[in-house]
Amino acid sequence: MRMLITAMIILFGIAYAEKFSAGLNVGYGSTSQKYDSTGKANNVDTTFSILNLGLNAKYYILSPEVGPKVYAGVDFKFSQYQGSPKSGNSLSSGFSPQYLNLLLGGSYLFFNGFVGFQLDLGPKGDSANKKTQNSDRQNAVLISLGANVPFMAGAGDFHANVNYALTLEKTENNVKYDEGDQLALIVGGGYKFGISEVASFSLGLDLIYRLKTEGKKENTNVPSSSNFSIMPYLKYKTGPISVWAKLGVADEYGYYGFSIMGKNSFVTRLGITAGLNVSY
Repeated sequence: MRMLITAMIILFGIAYAEKFSAGLNVGYGSTSQKYDSTGKANNVDTTFSILNLGLNAKYYILSPEVGPKVYAGVDFKFSQYQGSPKSGNSLSSGFSPQYLNLLLGGSYLFFNGFVGFQLDLGPKGDSANKKTQNSDRQNAVLISLGANVPFMAGAGDFHANVNYALTLEKTENNVKYDEGDQLALIVGGGYKFGISEVASFSLGLDLIYRLKTEGKKENTNVPSSSNFSIMPYLKYKTGPISVWAKLGVADEYGYYGFSIMGKNSFVTRLGITAGLNVSY
């Protein structure tokens, strides 16, 4: 609780400086099902869960009233991954740092994007001490391209994003491995209801397709996996403050919603994330 209060104080302090924005989010999700290689959802004997706390901030290097905007950003996340079998000992990563993202991005007209570097901070697994990992323990190069097109005089919006994480091969315990790159295709839309001159309420829905490419551990291939899900969201904004919630939870590389189909991946059903953003 003390850490959360401190983070909120820092968040508001940063965001009210000129050209800054900052955010805080908390998420939780769990599952006890997996998709197999044929796409069939099967129950498993272990319940897997994720608990997240994320902090982010942006400083706008270039922010004219009209024209392109450029920002430098940072995204820092704590996460706890846990596996609780029906019988036997649970494994947990503890509530530990997961990654630090350093980003350079911008927007112009309807288009936006960023490039970045993800520094993996996840702990090393140790089954003897009931410790698991909360990341793939690989650094990654991040690339994102997107568009946000308003309609109905700005009350509605259509958005689409392509996110790619190029994971960097790692050697650990004298073993070379690469869990595979991560691709996310996101298409969605929303509608904003004006409440007053400074306040609004928005509802929307995202369709999310996630693909992890084939990986490699020494000379053994790790199968690719995929997941297609839907994620409703809502947001309340008043002045520089916005509060939002999504029916989904993020892992190391992005969000999963309520999954419709998948392959070699978890069935993502129970998940919720809430956040607070302030900007000036």
